[in-house]
Amino acid sequence: MWEAPISATILERTHLKGPIEPSASSGAPPQSQIKSRERVRNLAEVYTHKREVDAMLDLVANMLPSAEDPQNTDRKFLEPACGSGNFLEEILRRKLAHVTVRRYGRGERYEQRTLRCVASIYGIDIKMDNVWEARARMRALINYHLDSDLNTQAVSPGFVSAVEVILSTNVIRADALAEAASIELVDYRPGPGGEFRRQWSYLDAEANGLDLFSVMVPCADEVPIHYSQLADHPDPVLQVNGLAPRGHAFVTGA
Repeated sequence: MWEAPISATILERTHLKGPIEPSASSGAPPQSQIKSRERVRNLAEVYTHKREVDAMLDLVANMLPSAEDPQNTDRKFLEPACGSGNFLEEILRRKLAHVTVRRYGRGERYEQRTLRCVASIYGIDIKMDNVWEARARMRALINYHLDSDLNTQAVSPGFVSAVEVILSTNVIRADALAEAASIELVDYRPGPGGEFRRQWSYLDAEANGLDLFSVMVPCADEVPIHYSQLADHPDPVLQVNGLAPRGHAFVTGA
C-alpha cells in the first residue's frame, strides 16, 4: 500500500531528507549483526555481514550493471526479510555506480535513471524500525551519489518527491511468510520522457513463482505518468476517467 511520505522536506541543495529513526545509519552497515538478544530470540533476527552480502551479490553479477552493460539497472531484487537494509543498500550502490552525468547528462534523463535504480529494489521486514532504517540508508546513499556526481547541481523537487514515494511503496512493513497474499507491490515500468507506467500486484509465493507481477493485476496505469507527478497520483491513472480508487474495476465510460 502506498504511504504518503512523512515530513519529507527538501534540503538547501534540493536533495533528499526524510524521517530517520535515531538508530538509522547514514549509509554505513550496522557495526553489530544483532540489535538485541531479545530480537534474536523472538524474531531470529541476525543481520547479514557485509562480506557475505558482497559475496552473494558477486554470484549474480550479471543481474547488475557493469562496464560492459552499464544500462542494466532495471533487474528486480526482492529481499523478503530485509532487516535494516544491508542487501538493499549494496544493490542500490552497485546500480548507482553506473548512473553518471557523463553517461546520462544532467536533468530529467539522469533523474529518471536514478529512480529506475531505486524502483527495481524491494524490501519487506516484520519490524517497522528496520523499515525506517532501510529507507534512511537508501536515501542517504542517493544523497551521497548526488553530492559526488552532480557536485553543486540541484535535483528537481519532483525527483525528491518521487524518491519518497518509491521508498514508501517498495520498502514496507509486513510478514512475507504469513501475509504474502495481501502484500501489495508496485512495478514501475519506465518509459520515455521521464515517464513510468505502474502495475500493482500481490506477493504470493506459491502462485507467482519468481515473477512478482505475473498472476493478477488488481490495478495499473492506463496511461504513463511523469515521475514528478507520482506523489500527486498514488492511484492508477485511467485514460478517460482520470483517477480511480485502487481495487475498482477499470470503467472508462464516455
